[in-house]
Amino acid sequence: MRWLLLLLPVVWFACGRTEVVTFEPLPVVVDAGRDAGFRDAGVDAGIDAGVDAGLDAGFVPKPCIDGTFSLSPAEPVVMMVLDRSCSMDALISPTQTRWEALVASLQATLPQVDQRMQLGGLAFPSSNTDACIVPSVAGIWPARGNVPLLLSNLGALTPSGPTPTQSALNVASQVLRGRRAGNSARALVLATDGEPTCTSSPLDDVLLELRRAATDGIPTYVIGIADDATLRPSLQAMAVAGSRPRPGAQAFYSAQSPAELQLAFRTVRDQVGACSFLTSSVPDGDGGIRVTFEGTELPVDVNGSGGWRWTDRENGELALVGAVCSRAVAQPSSLVVTVSCSRRAP
Repeated sequence: MRWLLLLLPVVWFACGRTEVVTFEPLPVVVDAGRDAGFRDAGVDAGIDAGVDAGLDAGFVPKPCIDGTFSLSPAEPVVMMVLDRSCSMDALISPTQTRWEALVASLQATLPQVDQRMQLGGLAFPSSNTDACIVPSVAGIWPARGNVPLLLSNLGALTPSGPTPTQSALNVASQVLRGRRAGNSARALVLATDGEPTCTSSPLDDVLLELRRAATDGIPTYVIGIADDATLRPSLQAMAVAGSRPRPGAQAFYSAQSPAELQLAFRTVRDQVGACSFLTSSVPDGDGGIRVTFEGTELPVDVNGSGGWRWTDRENGELALVGAVCSRAVAQPSSLVVTVSCSRRAP
């Protein structure tokens, strides 16, 4: 397939110097040509390991069936989208750069879920020599048992280049669009320390990418690394657009130190891994659904205030938000839905 790419000049400030470069908006097709990204000889095994039979056999929407049903936990399928731009070489503590702290945080938080989550990753930019480059296909696709491979690849990288956040999110979300399955819940985790660059309207382009992914049932958790006052409005907007805001006034997860960064990754890990559930019946048309826990109906969540929300309605996937999540994980048998289907004349 041929693509016509528009090359635009962009000025960016990189590692203490200003340069004029071109960027290529990536019309991404994720297919069998898995190459590029950060990878080594062992990546192919990581791509294929732990992939459920029938995962790519085609998606079938959940039917509408009247009645009351238990909810089952969903298996998380997650892409880590990690900023390694040159600003990540700045110190976050007297002994660690932001990038070193990020890798250390993942080393501390991911091994515990290696066999319970399908994890993949993409670090951006992907090239030390070509500015604004992100591979058209992510190097490490989500699979169980991927954590050693992911950590090994990240440990071999160093910060470099600008911040092509929109292109990185595009590639990662395309991977997850091809991983829709009846037993899974998909999510992106974006960790960044700076404003996006590389397009003529970088923040607007990122917000559009996040909203597109959320509309397709792929929410994004946003972690801001060593954020300052000038960056917080952008991080706030990203977290809201990603539809997985942190509870409270601040929508993104802020990390001003290595300890806070590890806590942010642990909190997001537990949210992704525990708060998504699946129902076998989905209301159609004018039908309705009630979600109850311990006999009490849960409200529909509004702006992270608590309750439940659809994440992928056709797939019967919903997320619990707030304190009810940890309670439901401890007592999943008390979490049920009651579905009523629309009554149309034949």
